[in-house]
Amino acid sequence: MKLPIWPASEAIAAPTTTAVRVPDDVKDLDILAAARSMYGVVFSRGRNETLGKLLRIGHMGPVAEPGYVIVALAALGGALRHLGHAVDVGAGVEAAMAEIAKSTAH
Repeated sequence: MKLPIWPASEAIAAPTTTAVRVPDDVKDLDILAAARSMYGVVFSRGRNETLGKLLRIGHMGPVAEPGYVIVALAALGGALRHLGHAVDVGAGVEAAMAEIAKSTAH
């Protein structure tokens, strides 16, 4: 969906959360509100120096299943699109599905 991931390096990435930079043309709180009201999906905000700059998608506990990635990406993309940000939701979902297929191939 052409949304930069935070951090840029796998070496310092968290295994429990994927953080996505908030596009310059939207506010993080608007994305959170739209995703929750339209799709029932909740994301977390950045903290401290990343507050307002990124959203966090959790993938631990009950949402640590591949299907939840698809739901999260569709909700994030739908919220961004609703707020007027041009985003290819299908490309994001397809990319996630390809990664899931690779990780489950025997």
